[in-house]
Amino acid sequence: MIQMPRRSVTRFFIPLIDVLLLLFCIFLLMPIVNEEELKSKNESAAELSDSVSSLERMLQARTQELTRLEDLRPALDELERLREEVARLKKDRKDVVQRTYFQILDVDPKGNLYYIDPLRPDAPKLLIANEESAQTLIERHQRAAAGQEVYYYFLYPRPETGFPTLAQERQFKTWFAAVAHSLKERP
Repeated sequence: MIQMPRRSVTRFFIPLIDVLLLLFCIFLLMPIVNEEELKSKNESAAELSDSVSSLERMLQARTQELTRLEDLRPALDELERLREEVARLKKDRKDVVQRTYFQILDVDPKGNLYYIDPLRPDAPKLLIANEESAQTLIERHQRAAAGQEVYYYFLYPRPETGFPTLAQERQFKTWFAAVAHSLKERP
């Protein structure tokens, strides 16, 4: 004989129908959620596109700047070399100034050569009329220089008077040939 089930089947189907109904509602709501995600993805994609294009422009600008700087590299290397040379020359100049005993010889408007002692401005001018007086002056300055190089600067008259003549300049050069001086060779 067939017996009745002890439990009713509907007891199991009602919760199952509830779950199915819930799944069906979720299925119906999925396109709405999907549209919102799609909108947010589109917005983020647009933002990313904008940021990518701005980054590409920045990259292009940096590349152009880098190319320009690469073109300037030889000039910058040359500038650095020149700066080092200037620093070396400044150092050498200080050494030259410390090694040089600088004296000024004055040529008057008539072409006579004089020495005025800068330490004793009240002393009279010393006339250098011949080679012996020039050699005496050179020896005196070499003793006072104490190892420094003696340099004579010839100060010409202002305004120009035509003196010293070429012959006088040549004579001065022979007198002061043993030391450094400012007289240049003229044609």
